[in-house]
Amino acid sequence: MSAASALSTPPGLPQRARSLVLGVFTWMRLGADTPPRDRWRDWLLVAIVALPMIFNAITLWPEVTERVPNVNDDAFHQLMIRSASDAIARGENPLDSWGPEMDAGAPRFLYYQNLPAIFVIALDRVTFGQFDLFDLLNLTRWALMVGLPLTVFWSARRLEFSVVAAAGAAAAASLLSADHKYGIEFDSFVWRGWGMYTQLWAIHLSFITLACLWCLARTGRGAVAAILAASALVVSHLLYAEMMVITGAVVVLVGLVGLDRATLRQRLAQFAAVGGAIAVITSYLWVSYLQFGPYVGESPYDAAWKLDSFGATAILEWLMQGELYDHGRWPVLSIAAVAGGVSLLFVHRRSRLLVATLFVVWLVLYFGRSVWGPLADHIPAGSMLLFHRFIGSFHIASILLMGMGFELVWLACTILPRPVAALAAAVVCVGLLTPPMMERRAYYADNASWMADVTRDYQTDPDVSRILATLRALPAGRTYAGLRSNWGDKMRLGQVQWYRVLVFEGMQVISPPLPSINLNSDLMFHFNDQDAVFYDLFDVRYVLAPSGLPVPDFLTPLLTTRRYALYRAPSSGAAVFATQTVRRAADTKPNLFLQNRAWLLGADPAARSFIRWDYPAAPAAAGTPLAGCAQGAITNEVDAPASMSVRTTCASAATLVFKTTYHPNWRVSVDGVEQPAFMMSPSYVGVEVPAGTHEVRAEYRSSSVRTTLLVVGLVTLALVLASGPLGRRLLPPRWRPAAVEVTA
Repeated sequence: MSAASALSTPPGLPQRARSLVLGVFTWMRLGADTPPRDRWRDWLLVAIVALPMIFNAITLWPEVTERVPNVNDDAFHQLMIRSASDAIARGENPLDSWGPEMDAGAPRFLYYQNLPAIFVIALDRVTFGQFDLFDLLNLTRWALMVGLPLTVFWSARRLEFSVVAAAGAAAAASLLSADHKYGIEFDSFVWRGWGMYTQLWAIHLSFITLACLWCLARTGRGAVAAILAASALVVSHLLYAEMMVITGAVVVLVGLVGLDRATLRQRLAQFAAVGGAIAVITSYLWVSYLQFGPYVGESPYDAAWKLDSFGATAILEWLMQGELYDHGRWPVLSIAAVAGGVSLLFVHRRSRLLVATLFVVWLVLYFGRSVWGPLADHIPAGSMLLFHRFIGSFHIASILLMGMGFELVWLACTILPRPVAALAAAVVCVGLLTPPMMERRAYYADNASWMADVTRDYQTDPDVSRILATLRALPAGRTYAGLRSNWGDKMRLGQVQWYRVLVFEGMQVISPPLPSINLNSDLMFHFNDQDAVFYDLFDVRYVLAPSGLPVPDFLTPLLTTRRYALYRAPSSGAAVFATQTVRRAADTKPNLFLQNRAWLLGADPAARSFIRWDYPAAPAAAGTPLAGCAQGAITNEVDAPASMSVRTTCASAATLVFKTTYHPNWRVSVDGVEQPAFMMSPSYVGVEVPAGTHEVRAEYRSSSVRTTLLVVGLVTLALVLASGPLGRRLLPPRWRPAAVEVTA
């Protein structure tokens, strides 16, 4: 006899009440999927998941069709993709190549997560270059946003959610509104938002990894899937990967409670093996980050709340007001989350305990440093962690909680007769989704309107085409188009500043940094466009300004249009002799930045008096500073994306400074013989050149350690794939490695 049929009800109880009691009992004891499958229910749930997907596909389509420069961090992602694709075309290692376009150059892929960019490049290659890389990037973003409900639905089902709860979580996932707080709300991803393309990948992979880890904890199966998902997460977003480590610890604590000792040891061994495989597969990225961490930019100008978050009082107030899920609309998703919490009183499944625990853990972590104090620095990379980004993991737990609340609302509809129940459920579901979609529709309409404004200026203004055509025809060189703090912020095409347009066009610029990717990035905020010394120091050769703007006399007009004026700026070229070399030490990035900023704003750059830095180590034995070479000559300059060469002539030994950002992977040779390179202020490449005439070449070379680790990681990945179910089916028996799966 089933548990449902064993339930007795008092005689005379109305049939509707009896149905409700029976439904609640069945739901509590057996789960929402126990009753026979209902065709109407299934179709309704399909519609609930499909509705926000169709809505997003339509309202976000301008993200694909409006081909305009980005106003946010997607400009950086586009730059990375194009730079890596060009590196492949030149036969270089795309995962460790030099990008000269911004901030005096940087090896962006050496530090930055790269799977999302590599995916777009691979898509370009498999389509034989039939589409522009920028269009493929936008199409990928659009597909990831539209497809998020499917990822959430699949993950929730693997987390042992009922089909109703999984559908509710999927429907809510793409409709959050949190007023640009960097979470899962699409404000983080669309054109008018933050442009966090890699985080969009991380959201999908975080849901998938969570589901795979839970399956591994509960059943002992799915080790290969967990390794693949978590490895992809690491190389897509390091911060979300670190958050997943904390989430994984919660999965272990909740999922393994109650197991017998032998099974517990078996599960812990599995998790250890999975973690080891992930570490090896992704070592090429995180080892490089640790190895070259001192040369990764760390902005001193970021708002304090980015590192510290907002504190418990503010975040709890936002939560109570619905601002974390339903900014600017009725708090329907907030109510769903509350309902999900209430459902915990009735249903005591382990997966629901996991969701509740994750919700609390990430809410408290999101409170930030004001709550955690010195303990925050004991988290790996704690001093650099952006605590405000923890809203992402908080949103993941919240979406799952909303699915549980949706299931509770669905159950309430079952007290009605069956035909009416389906209609009531449909009305309630559409009613719950309508306010979020109406608010999102207005937000996306503004997004499309602003993109259309840029398109109009970009494609129809003859001044724009004349300026760009002239710059393309001129010899390559860095261009300055203002800063956020001056006229550069107002010189726009629609909402996009011209310095972002130039990045979109693939030109080298001196501009406000996007992410502070290298040690020179934040010095760009101090560029003084009234001083010729700055143009020479940063090798700026062209200036784009509004027509009629008063400019210094040392700028030479090249082209004047109705709206813009293009000038030639004074620069001695890509390399310069240092008049004097002072040697100092800097032990930290903040220390180095403060000293370089003081140097930049002082009198030394005008005198070509540079500092030779011992960084981040203690100073070596100081030698006699080399005198300058006022009568020397630097000729035959040849610039390439990852190298530059000059011919130097000087009557005495001197220090030569290349105006590109220093990195240990730069190699400098004099007449074909490699010489020690060192850091010169601000953070440039320096080398000592003997007296006479010499050919000097600086070249960026990929790290051999990174290449070795990449090969080891790929071999490990191949072994993991071969040990999985698919590999065991495809490989000949003698080639099949032992399975890594262990069944409890």
